[in-house]
Amino acid sequence: MNFQLYLLLIFGGTLLGGLIPLAVIDSKKYISLAVSFAAGILIGTALFHLLPEAIEAVGKSTGFLILAGFAVFYIPQKFMLTHPCEEGDCDFHKLGLLAFIGIGFHSVIDGLAVGAAYDLPNISMIAGAVMAHKIPASLALALLLMAAEFDKKRIAFFILLFSLATPAGAISAKLFISGAETKWLGYILGFSVGNFLAIAGSDLLRRLHDHDQKNSLARLALLIAGCSLSLLNGH
Repeated sequence: MNFQLYLLLIFGGTLLGGLIPLAVIDSKKYISLAVSFAAGILIGTALFHLLPEAIEAVGKSTGFLILAGFAVFYIPQKFMLTHPCEEGDCDFHKLGLLAFIGIGFHSVIDGLAVGAAYDLPNISMIAGAVMAHKIPASLALALLLMAAEFDKKRIAFFILLFSLATPAGAISAKLFISGAETKWLGYILGFSVGNFLAIAGSDLLRRLHDHDQKNSLARLALLIAGCSLSLLNGH
């Protein structure tokens, strides 16, 4: 399979995964439940995909990278982006853009991995693994943007940009990087683990725990389902 077809499949799958929630979810009452699923996807992706690869590449340094990635997203979110909100409960309002940046950053890194490894024998496996978790990641991002009350046109625009991130990273790597350097990819993967855990843990799980307890069992089930989806896509 040629390079362009790999990128087209990744782009198409990512775009589809992000647009599905816009077509399926049309009521705000389902958003909080859907966010539980999104949190599960992020946690599962961090623990089942990114963490093992980071440990394999950089070993004991992974813990410091995770802490750095967590701090980079947690500190601005809690202390620098705080602002008055007429609704009094606007955690998701400030989280939407941070989620796009954090998940989008990792998407570019996925592209760098595909592009840098294109000449290696296992490129099909690498591209397939990227494809497998781009779809749920795009789904999670769309749900978070919906929870942040972005309108559908704006969400579709962000999902389009997100879908282009991996192909852009792959093309850049193919042009400027010769061969895959696993150690520097490992450093960035470890940092991404911290990003994902900060997005999922510092706001999503806390908010889901603090509000609307009548749906707590459904939320727990969806959280587990999101983690399971990431596990099923493991490699």
